[in-house]
Amino acid sequence: MTQQHDSAVFTQSLQGKTVLVFGAGAPLEDWSNGKAAAVAYARAGAQVVCVDKDWAAAKRNADHIIVEGGEALALEADVCDTETVEKTVALAIEHFGKIDVLHNNVGIALQLAH
Repeated sequence: MTQQHDSAVFTQSLQGKTVLVFGAGAPLEDWSNGKAAAVAYARAGAQVVCVDKDWAAAKRNADHIIVEGGEALALEADVCDTETVEKTVALAIEHFGKIDVLHNNVGIALQLAH
């Protein structure tokens, strides 16, 4: 296979799938693991739900995906809040009809007393 052919196969590998990425935001124009994952899913043909604790960060990433020709939705959620997560999942399903892949790209930093 040529490199071009490999890229074409990759581009279609998630066609028709919906991916929900928690932690999809990044500060300003920077890149994060979550943003990179969300963009990669979109480039592979998936509809992407970009979720972040910072709605503006999620929106920037969704906009980036849309500018590249993909489909994306930005939502705000704090994964430490079960009710917010449940609402986010419901909104994603309402918008795209299903969720095929769940990508949890979040962490919690705890400060320990010394």
